[in-house]
Amino acid sequence: MASNTPKNKMADLKYLIENELFITRPLISTDKFISYCKERGIRTSKQQLEQFENLGVFYPISRVRFPKIKTKIEYVDNGKSYRNLGELIEGEEWSGYIREKYEHFWFERGDAKDWLEQGLMWDPASQPFQAWETFKDENNYRYIENFYSIFQCYSLYNLIRFTRFELGAEWLVSYSDEDFEQLKRRASDWAKMAISHYQENGIRGEAAPALCQILSNRYFPKTQSDKRYIKLSCSTPYHEWDWDEYCRNWDAKSVLADIDISIDAVEQLHRLVTINARSVDPLKRWYELISFVSVEEKKKLHGNALLAQTLYSMEQMIRLFYEELTGTKLYPPDESPSWTKDKYYGDDVTQSELQYLEFLTNKYRLNPRPKLILVVEGHGEYEQFPRLSKELLGYSFEKLGIEVVNIRGVGNFTGRKKTDRYGALERFIDNYHNRQTIVFVVLDNEGDVQTIKRRLIQAPSKYYDRRTITKDEYINIWDKNIELDNFSCDEIAQAMTELASGIHTFEANEITECERCFTHKGGDTLQELFNEKTGEKLSKTKLLKILFGFIVSSPENEFDENGVSKRPVVQLIEKVIELATINHQPTTLDVWRRNQESGYLGEIIKHRN
Repeated sequence: MASNTPKNKMADLKYLIENELFITRPLISTDKFISYCKERGIRTSKQQLEQFENLGVFYPISRVRFPKIKTKIEYVDNGKSYRNLGELIEGEEWSGYIREKYEHFWFERGDAKDWLEQGLMWDPASQPFQAWETFKDENNYRYIENFYSIFQCYSLYNLIRFTRFELGAEWLVSYSDEDFEQLKRRASDWAKMAISHYQENGIRGEAAPALCQILSNRYFPKTQSDKRYIKLSCSTPYHEWDWDEYCRNWDAKSVLADIDISIDAVEQLHRLVTINARSVDPLKRWYELISFVSVEEKKKLHGNALLAQTLYSMEQMIRLFYEELTGTKLYPPDESPSWTKDKYYGDDVTQSELQYLEFLTNKYRLNPRPKLILVVEGHGEYEQFPRLSKELLGYSFEKLGIEVVNIRGVGNFTGRKKTDRYGALERFIDNYHNRQTIVFVVLDNEGDVQTIKRRLIQAPSKYYDRRTITKDEYINIWDKNIELDNFSCDEIAQAMTELASGIHTFEANEITECERCFTHKGGDTLQELFNEKTGEKLSKTKLLKILFGFIVSSPENEFDENGVSKRPVVQLIEKVIELATINHQPTTLDVWRRNQESGYLGEIIKHRN
């Protein structure tokens, strides 16, 4: 091992085995380690790993020699054979033949300790180099296997960078024989110097993989998280292992004493791993966003992006260890003494994962929550308002962040008892305005809607008592109803005639009479007329579809010479679009508070001292 590697239990295979420090992060074979590294953009091979070991600069954690055991084989009728997994008992008669096989090995404390004591397992750094070609038997079966920690990819990555020698073809193409000889001498001298330096001094932070393997049972599951859930996985022999109990029994200071490393050295390792993680990560500017991504999706990253995730897990384990030792929090990779997330988002925001995620997704414009909710009373408005916006004005409600909610009559959203007079509509608006989603309500002028409006624009918010629940301009009440306020008597008569299917031809004067007889106390005069003349119920949904069809089919007639829309309903949709467009979602707690107190969501209430 390099000389700066601590000669203590951090490099002690016996210590790892006796304390079972491979439950959540099992040691892996050479082939699996190479695959693990290649997935993370570290191009290595058995030949390179062997050469590094030969040079004394990079070793596996352990090496295992699998002993042969004898098993009995029985013949069956079809000529094939099967094994009896029990060992052959000496002197026992057996009809069949005996075959030798290599014993299987799991990293489990009992077996691993026995194999270590029997000399079947050892630390490769403790013995002279042995060529890897000798690890195979006469049948080319590998009976000696290396085992690595996944965290050693950190050391290997740094070692490969430190020893890499590159020269572009654009230079070589013009080299003479003498140039090549000179290059050969220079490359040889540089290689000897680099390897000699590494053998004597190693690379700063080289102890980090050993420390992380020791810490992995306690802290690694915490690194496998989307900030809401952690993913706990254990090696096969430990499927019933209790991580919670392990954490309760964990003593960070005892571990620190065991491995004989100073607290300052722990802090130094954290700093070095953090620097390396940030330098390798192509997605470092999106660190906090990716931290909320599921573990399964993060594993789908490749190359340096995936390597960075491994290094971030190492950084976090060391950071948690240091905090448990000292009570002091080290800065995560995306923070520094001059900038912290709490200074940006607001005090304790990051301690509330949902609030933090809310601001974060607003920052990246990924929050699917609507900017404006348009509350309507019927299915006709629910269908036709988005249609009008898209076909007449060219704006999609979905892209603007506008959601339409059909309450199917204001009575369904207001309480009928005196104790709950305004019911769910009040709570609905207040809740969404607290989240800075504007609720815009469109109602027919019937029943108690004027009283409801006065209450909503005067009552203080239960979430933020410095403002009212809503504003006057966010509640639109038609003078009569949507049909009579927005369409001519001729248009309504034409639409109702089409719905009557030849039973009756409605005239404009009949609609005029309906308009004259309209009262706010209730009763739908258009419905009554249609039923009287046809004996059927008027479908308001179909009626509005036809009426709005008049608007979108002749857009040139809907605006005056100054481009101002003529119909109130078009003006209303334009207003809704404008409100949604300018409703920029808050990215910090301070911005949210300022918006709540701006008069934008409700009228400001002046509190007396």
